[in-house]
Amino acid sequence: MIGALTAGKKAATYAYKKYGVPGAVVAGAGGAAGIVVAKRGAKAVIGSRTDGAASDSSGGSDETADDRSGDTER
Repeated sequence: MIGALTAGKKAATYAYKKYGVPGAVVAGAGGAAGIVVAKRGAKAVIGSRTDGAASDSSGGSDETADDRSGDTER
């Protein structure tokens, strides 16, 4: 698994070689922030899917997702 600091360091190293110090600062901060945002988003999606699965299974209804959509044409 890659950490935010590792991604930031790699991005900064690459940007320093190509754009100098300003590029390294921007790329390093952006790389680290991007990893943090992506991890939080992934956790939110996984959490919502597990919460949704738990609430759907406890309902006791025999309806499927297609039955609940209200679409009567087939």
